[in-house]
Amino acid sequence: MTGISGNDILRFLDISENHGLRLVGVILFFAMLYGLSRLPKKEFSFAARVLIGTAAGTVFGLGVWLVDQSDVASAGMLQMTTSENLNIWFRLVVQGYLYLFVAVVVPMIFLASVRLVIHTPAEKQISPLTRWKKRINTGMVAVSVLIAVCVGIAFQVGVVPGEEKELFRWRSDSGEGIVSMAYSLLPGGLGWDLIRANVVGFFVFGIYVGIAARRMSGKYMDTVKPVFDLVDGAFSVGTSVCKTIIAYKPMGAAAIMASLTARYGYLVILLAMKVLLAICVAAALMFLVQLVLSLLGGVGPVAFFRAGKAAMKKALKTRSGAACLPEVQEALAADLGLNREITDPVSAYTIASGMQGCGALFPAMAFVFAMGLCGKIITPEIVFLLVLVITLMSYGITDLPGTATMAEFAAVLGTGMQDAVPGLGAMIALDPIADVPRTLINVTGCMANAIFVERMVRK
Repeated sequence: MTGISGNDILRFLDISENHGLRLVGVILFFAMLYGLSRLPKKEFSFAARVLIGTAAGTVFGLGVWLVDQSDVASAGMLQMTTSENLNIWFRLVVQGYLYLFVAVVVPMIFLASVRLVIHTPAEKQISPLTRWKKRINTGMVAVSVLIAVCVGIAFQVGVVPGEEKELFRWRSDSGEGIVSMAYSLLPGGLGWDLIRANVVGFFVFGIYVGIAARRMSGKYMDTVKPVFDLVDGAFSVGTSVCKTIIAYKPMGAAAIMASLTARYGYLVILLAMKVLLAICVAAALMFLVQLVLSLLGGVGPVAFFRAGKAAMKKALKTRSGAACLPEVQEALAADLGLNREITDPVSAYTIASGMQGCGALFPAMAFVFAMGLCGKIITPEIVFLLVLVITLMSYGITDLPGTATMAEFAAVLGTGMQDAVPGLGAMIALDPIADVPRTLINVTGCMANAIFVERMVRK
């Protein structure tokens, strides 16, 4: 039996021979992750910790990239560069973290869809208020998705600067149309849908389960009560799991940015700036649509700004649409003099099941970014399917913690683009920054929807 050499240890760790410096890089990488996990929560908010992780990973990855450049300059092309060597470890953490979201989002969408139905009050006859708030909510979510997709394609988000990649094409090479794509997303059994990560199939099946449970509750409540309790209990536990996974975001963001910058260098910074600019432009365009809707409801832009100023300021500070709901409702009733019996339920409904920023604009932009980064082609059929998927998902996914993050994974999985999941990583790292414009759109969307519905119902 021969002794174990240092090269044997390096090979065991998937590190090329005679490169002990790379072993140091692996050790420093995990030391960075450990340090981020120990950041004091009292001194740093969660968003601040994610941003620190993003910055730390970017700096670490840039360091690896610079070592690569010096290696190539001094020794020519190596069999395996430093970034390629260390990226094996980076990807281990990145892929592991991203697929935790994949693992939890599918069953949680099923539970959320069942819960959505069984907890929605039944109406013998649909009132004009219910009809209008659902119409406007659905329409505005769809518009938000379309705006984000068009802006994302125009900005070529996800395409690394300098790379000549085609992001959008009017025709698919495979010749697959919308019917064929939709067919693949039909429910095919819980087990098969779970294997395929078919969130649309789970959502549709969950809706039917909820309808059946609520129908039986009228006469056989004692029989179906355990089902109600099981759904609520499972959803609570799943929510706790989601929060645990989200709590790892500072470390996940560091690993994601280290992997990207080690591969692309400073171009990743340009890539991040481009997608953030695209999100802001899309948010501004969506805000203009909301102002038009408000104008159709009888409230001009000046009155809209004056009444919603407090809610908008709070949205920028708290980055929480739900936290701004009292200010929104007060502005609609007290400042604009609208009927509170109409505006209160509409604004609450919009926050609960139709966030135009977190539940529509951001996941659509994340989808385009992921497709661009992974070299996938977007076609009109995919755009149509994306609008349909995000609009459907918006009715159940907003109850989940980390709505925007869950929605972006649901968008990619729901369109059958599982191969693009790795491209979502950078959006997680940039999440705290993107949270500002998308939350503002959530809040202004509440106001615009309520103003328009109040006008329609009052007629």
